[in-house]
Amino acid sequence: MCGIAGKTDWNRNDGVRAKTVRDMTQAIAHRGPDADGQIDLDEISLGHRRLSIIDLSEKAAQPMSTIDGRYHIVYNGEVYNFQELRAELEKKFNIEFFSHSDTEVILHCYIRYGTECFKMFNGMFALAIWDNVAKELVLARDRFGKKPLYYFKGKDGNISFASELTALMKDSSMPKKVSGEGLNCYLALGYILSPLSFYENVSKLMPASFLKFKADNLRGESVRYWNYSDAFRQKTRDSETDIEDRIIELLNDSVKRRMISDVPVGAFLSGGIDSSSIVALMKKHHTGELHTFSVGFASESYNELPDAERISEWIGTVHHSMICNESDSIEAINESINAFDEPFADNSLIPMVEVSQLASQYVKVVLSGDGADELFAGYITYKADKYHGYTRPIPKALKKFISSALSFGSNSKKLNWQYKQKQFLNGAMHDADSAHYLWRQFFSKDERIKILGQKNEQLIHDTDPFIYFRKFYDEAEGMEKLDRNLYVDCMTWLPDDILVKVDRSTMHSGLESRSPYLDPLLAEYAASIPCNLKMKGLETKYILKKALKRVLPEFVLTKKKSGFNAPVGSWIGNNGMDEFRTFNKYVYDRKIKRAD
Repeated sequence: MCGIAGKTDWNRNDGVRAKTVRDMTQAIAHRGPDADGQIDLDEISLGHRRLSIIDLSEKAAQPMSTIDGRYHIVYNGEVYNFQELRAELEKKFNIEFFSHSDTEVILHCYIRYGTECFKMFNGMFALAIWDNVAKELVLARDRFGKKPLYYFKGKDGNISFASELTALMKDSSMPKKVSGEGLNCYLALGYILSPLSFYENVSKLMPASFLKFKADNLRGESVRYWNYSDAFRQKTRDSETDIEDRIIELLNDSVKRRMISDVPVGAFLSGGIDSSSIVALMKKHHTGELHTFSVGFASESYNELPDAERISEWIGTVHHSMICNESDSIEAINESINAFDEPFADNSLIPMVEVSQLASQYVKVVLSGDGADELFAGYITYKADKYHGYTRPIPKALKKFISSALSFGSNSKKLNWQYKQKQFLNGAMHDADSAHYLWRQFFSKDERIKILGQKNEQLIHDTDPFIYFRKFYDEAEGMEKLDRNLYVDCMTWLPDDILVKVDRSTMHSGLESRSPYLDPLLAEYAASIPCNLKMKGLETKYILKKALKRVLPEFVLTKKKSGFNAPVGSWIGNNGMDEFRTFNKYVYDRKIKRAD
């Protein structure tokens, strides 16, 4: 796990290019506190910050180059099947490796297989490879976008790229003009959808995509090398029992792969099904003490520490926990916001930053349960999708009246009844696809116009984030309703909210997080499972819970789902709004003032 940065210099006349890249890598030193490296060639500078996880020797340092000096790579991530790929390269091509790192394997896979190699990698990655003969730069990102990659193309055709937007801002040639479309997206959803970013001229490379830039062809069109929708269209014919067996087999293999490390490995443990299943399977493959980590809050509604401690004792881990106190709340909120390079309002970032800091004191790698809800239909929104059909006969005017009559008040409980009802009724006034999008909307178009000003009314209508959701719904044409929503969530909410939160929070403390549920083999199999087994009636995660009866106790499997949120409404004052919109506006005010 690391941070990467680079900048091209097609005309070989940019005297500040090397210093710019040094400044960029310094800005993301938290992603790689162990070492840094840089190589300056005629047309490009590549920079790297290293968090040493596999092969701790200098031989695995980056940027890494081939002996002949033709190919050069900077890479952020882990490819867990690198040992199998290495054996294949040795057998087929007689390649002699000088390190034991996955970086070297990735580089030689690219040399031998070109961009087809990205389909071969089981893991998470954001990388840049430079071919010094062809004068060609390739940028690539993993299937679900676990690792970030921003890029900017200047008017002179030169490309700057980095793991975080903070680093790109060190490039003086980049205009720092805040994106109106990005802000519209943020206020609507609490995060900014790819390929948008906080700045007009900066893009995020889409997940499962690569870009090529050459001195004689600077267009750099993005190419998608994997389409998750294909997996939903090939339904398994396995029996229910066989599906349970296969889920456990694939999840166990995924956990085992993600425990490959030359440094200590632990896990986040909330006490829920997802993280508990990962820790239970880790225990089978782990020697010595297994350390687990969780955070809680004084407010009982938000505190899951008793659940985490109970399952920790059952599995047999060395558990570390902490309480986030209200007295430290504003400091914790502001530090968490500062860990993110663009506006981000998932308020679970606060406990995520805190638990990452705690874990980094004991281990360098943690496994988490992220991705299970998107693969196996674990969110309450999937129940709302089912209820949506039942409300169609109710007149829209009546729904609107009931929604407007509901207020959030000062209820201190997480996700109180009024909030759920108001969000549901707001969505129920629209078609099924729009409703699924609206379940998670923060501010409506009219509210966003009030915040951004009347002069931006047309922009707000023209760049409504649902346009991006519609694109993915079109790709899911013909699928069952649940599969459509699962696919869209995996293309939007998962890469641009959940995985952003995990990456920035953990890397802020120099900690690597791995997500076994997002193993491509498991994800593709989960997509192939019939909808009536992923969600049976109104029971979410039906088949996953059945499968996990083999590894988890009943008290975990029957635990009511609880989101990983912080009581920010009571901390900063909700002014009559729900805590989610309150936090969204708080982050907006801080980030915009800072940008100005």
